[in-house]
Amino acid sequence: MLIFSHNFQSLQLINHFSFYFLLPITWEWVGFKYKDYKFLLKTKPEKKMIDITSICNDYVGPRAIFDPNFIPPQIFFRKNEQNSLYSILNDSIADEFSLNILYQGIQGIGKKVIVNRVLEDLSIRNEDFKSFQKFNIDCKEKSFEDLVFSLLVEFNRLPDFNFKLDPILNSSFSQLWSILKLASRKLNSNLVLVFNNIEYVDPGYFKKILHLGKEMKITIISTVNRILRTSTLELLSSFDLKNKLNYFSYKELNHILEQMGHLTFVNGIESETIEFISDLIFEHYVPVPGKGIAILRDLYPFLIDKKLIDHYKILEICQQQFDSFQLSDEFNIFNYIAEEDLLMTIFLDNLSNYFLKTSNYYISSTELKEIYDISCETLDYEKNSNEFVNLIAKIQRIGLLNSSRKTIKDKSIRFKKFLECEYYFMNINPSQLKTIVDTIFGNI
Repeated sequence: MLIFSHNFQSLQLINHFSFYFLLPITWEWVGFKYKDYKFLLKTKPEKKMIDITSICNDYVGPRAIFDPNFIPPQIFFRKNEQNSLYSILNDSIADEFSLNILYQGIQGIGKKVIVNRVLEDLSIRNEDFKSFQKFNIDCKEKSFEDLVFSLLVEFNRLPDFNFKLDPILNSSFSQLWSILKLASRKLNSNLVLVFNNIEYVDPGYFKKILHLGKEMKITIISTVNRILRTSTLELLSSFDLKNKLNYFSYKELNHILEQMGHLTFVNGIESETIEFISDLIFEHYVPVPGKGIAILRDLYPFLIDKKLIDHYKILEICQQQFDSFQLSDEFNIFNYIAEEDLLMTIFLDNLSNYFLKTSNYYISSTELKEIYDISCETLDYEKNSNEFVNLIAKIQRIGLLNSSRKTIKDKSIRFKKFLECEYYFMNINPSQLKTIVDTIFGNI
């Protein structure tokens, strides 16, 4: 609907989502001269906060994201994995047999939290399991000698052990291994050993530990990050149970990060902030909660006081988290845009203005179309829906704009509105893009 003021000096365009204004200005506008009006951007909408009661009511504080061994009150979307591990461990305790169990999955997917949750539940529900001693060993960047020594240190915590550790500090591998075997035979306690990051250990050496565990009736649970070393495949035949964890969907990842946000921040966290982080993880990494928790740790100083944080500040922080988060340098972006037609340049100028003025994380497909229409009117170009779709596709290909996974349209909506997604986000600081565009205008 169009509404004209009675002095015809302003034109207000009203739609379901936003307000735009066309105001007369001077002919000089960011380095080029075309029309005697300027496209101003919509006012910033009120940010939506997540309803904490829909996630959990158990505020924990910063420990939720800074403690590597923290176990959330509820683990979402891993019920089958939890039940499977609980059942087989429960049976092994009842029947007095040991197990070698392997959990595979990329770092941050939740292997350790499942294991720790199940062991904690067993210690609460199973009277027999309360007599078990549980030791966690991180294999990361440890030699096999370091690993054996770490086991001896853990054994020394048992009431029936009193090792003098100092004399064996400089022992050879064979001496340490002999001491470990002797110590294992003297165990009077039931043990569960959890080895994390076993890809750092030589597979041949780790087999020795697995075989020793079988001999001494010690249950061993191991986790391995699939992305680091393929040599761990040699170990597969030594495990009784192998479980490979799958990635999360966008909605699942978003829900988990909402939970972690509300466990950490007493005042809650904006829902769009979590959605934006989830989108960035999908775009530049793989969908695992660990990467989102790492980002929340980096954002903690900004979010603890419930401060609003610009989306490009999150982009800047995320560039440190994602190795693949690399756009072409400004010179290459400048050259690419400069070689395109003037419509794209004006469109990108209006797009950067939108994000700078609103500090929104997202722009809707409807708003993108409105920016396109305004850009066409600026040049007296005929509007063309196919050209609009191709323009957005070009901008996505060079990495300036990405589609959000939070709302993907079905085919009927896609046919009517042309773009496949409802929301899009910038993959570059809008002020950086604005500088590039203004430089191009200055050269026209």
